Amino acid sequence: MRTLIYLSTCATDAKGVPCAFLHHELGWLTEHFDRVLLCGHAGVGWAQAGQAAIPLAKPLWPRLRAALGAPFSRDVWREWAHLRRDGKLTPVHALKVLVFAIRGRTLAGWARPALRAGGAVTVYAFWMSYDAYAAALIKARHPGVRAVARGHAFEIDLARNPMNPYLMKAKIGEELDGIFPISGDAQARLLACAPMPAGKVRVLPLGSAGDGIPERWPAPRFAQGALHVVSCASIHRIKQVPVLIDALARWQGGRLEWLHIGGGVDEAAVRAYAAAKLGGRADIQYRITGAITADQVLDFYAKQPFDVFVNTSSSEGVPVSIMEALRAGLPIIAPAVGGIPELVDDAVGILYAPEGGADAVRQALEQIAAQTPEQAQAMRQAAQTRWAERCRNAALLAQLFPEAQG
Repeated sequence: MRTLIYLSTCATDAKGVPCAFLHHELGWLTEHFDRVLLCGHAGVGWAQAGQAAIPLAKPLWPRLRAALGAPFSRDVWREWAHLRRDGKLTPVHALKVLVFAIRGRTLAGWARPALRAGGAVTVYAFWMSYDAYAAALIKARHPGVRAVARGHAFEIDLARNPMNPYLMKAKIGEELDGIFPISGDAQARLLACAPMPAGKVRVLPLGSAGDGIPERWPAPRFAQGALHVVSCASIHRIKQVPVLIDALARWQGGRLEWLHIGGGVDEAAVRAYAAAKLGGRADIQYRITGAITADQVLDFYAKQPFDVFVNTSSSEGVPVSIMEALRAGLPIIAPAVGGIPELVDDAVGILYAPEGGADAVRQALEQIAAQTPEQAQAMRQAAQTRWAERCRNAALLAQLFPEAQG
C-alpha cells in the first residue's frame, strides 16, 4: 500500500472542487498511488479518480491542539528570535508567525489517519507555505516517510512577502528530503529568501495534464479573416488585464476577437474598463467568461480556435495558463518576468519588456498578425513541441515521485 499525503493551502474550494493546480496532477497521482489524502485550507478528504468534488471534513480536535500547542512550539520561538535579531519583532509580525504555525500544525494533524494506516508514505507540499511546514512536522515525527515541497512565487519571494524568511523556512529546509522550485528564477528567489541545505534544492517545472490538443490549421486569421486572441488569468491587480485592453484599444490591424477566460476580485472593474475602451469598436469583439472550472478552460482550447495567447502579468512563476496554450499549439505573447523566459522564446512566441506596457503588447500582436502562413504554422508546431518537451505532467511527476514508478 502506497499512500500520498497531498498538502496544499488551496487544494480545493469549500465544496471540494479541485483547484486548477490539483486538477492537472490528480489523475496521475490517483493512478500511481494506492491512496491520496488531500489536506488543505478547506478541509481533509480522500481523493478518488474522476471525482468532480472531494468530500471534505474539518476535524476539530487537530485544530484545537494546533492552536493550544503553537504558542509553546520551539519553531515559533525560533522565528520570534529571528525577527528580534533582525529588528523586526512587532506584535503584528509575531502574530503572523503564530497563525502560520497553527495552520501548518492543523494540516499535519489532519494527515495523521494516513500515517497510522501503515505502508509506504509520501508527503507532498505544493507550496513552500504552511503546507510545507506541515510536511516538515510530519517528517520530523515520521522519519521513514519521503517528504518534498515545491516552490513558486509569493511564498518564496522576499519582495512579494517580506515575512517569508521568518515563516519556518529553516525548519522546512532541515526536514524535507527535497525542495523543487518551479524555475531557475524561483530557485534564485528561494535562496535569496533563506539558505537551503546543499543538495536538497532542484529546479523542476510545473506541468499540465493530458496529451497535446490536435492542432487547428489553418489558424483563424487565415480561415476567418480575424485575429483571435485569448488570455486566461484570474482578474486581479498582478495579472494586469487592463494592459491588454489598452493594447486592443490601440489596435488598427483589422478585425479582432478577444476572449478572456477567468474571473476574480477585480472582474467588475475590468468589465467596465473593457466596455469603455472597446465597446464602441465595430472591428473588435470581446468576451470575458468570468470564473469557470479547469475542465471548462480545457474545453475552450479543445473546441475553439485561436491565433495567439497573451499574458500581461507583472509577476509570475511559470504560468500553467501558458503551458495550456502551448499544448493547444498557440504562439505566446508574454512579459519577460519571473520564470516566463525559461519557457517562452522567439521560437514559440514573443517576449516583451514589461516596461513597454500596452504598446509593447500591441506591437507583438501586430507581429503575429503579419506572419505568413508558413511562419504561423512553424510557430504553432514549435509551441506544441515545447509543451511536450518541458510541460507534460506525466514526465515531470515521474521525476518528482520516482518511488511511485513500477
